[in-house]
Amino acid sequence: MDVLGEMMTSVLAATSIDESVVSYLKSTAFSHFVVNTPWVWPLAETLHFLGLALLFGAIGPLDLRLLGFMKHLPVSAFRALVPWAVAGFSLNLVTGLVFLIATPDQYMSNISWWLKALFLVIAGLNVLLFELTQRDKADALPLGSGTPAVLKVIGSVSLVSWFMVLVWGRMLAFLGNAF
Repeated sequence: MDVLGEMMTSVLAATSIDESVVSYLKSTAFSHFVVNTPWVWPLAETLHFLGLALLFGAIGPLDLRLLGFMKHLPVSAFRALVPWAVAGFSLNLVTGLVFLIATPDQYMSNISWWLKALFLVIAGLNVLLFELTQRDKADALPLGSGTPAVLKVIGSVSLVSWFMVLVWGRMLAFLGNAF
């Protein structure tokens, strides 16, 4: 076995969930409904994609502004898009839970799902850091001025972490035992 395969096996073993949780989720009426109703999964996938578009369409430009691009526009103009990002995230949270409850064994034992979850946590902590410590400073940036390093770091972490959420979400179908 190659080194990467051994590392993935070790990580999976360390993150494995008690089988009783998986068994319980699979036995719920909701799980059976999602798995046995032909239109539910495609609808959830479509809504999940819409949520991604809303999230990335709103957060991406804000992150780019924090990195110092589009200095001719105020940060507050981009922050006005945040409710759309929240709506997209909420939609993804709901549809993600639909997927997880319907087929928990395909997610909870997959390294891609755990990496996606890790980057979701990183993205969330980054948002919290921004909102609690830097939001007012970002809103006060004069037009045309340089962006402070701390805002560039926050914007970079956000772009990278959300991109990795996307990458590892897509890798669910190709790594591990998801599909």
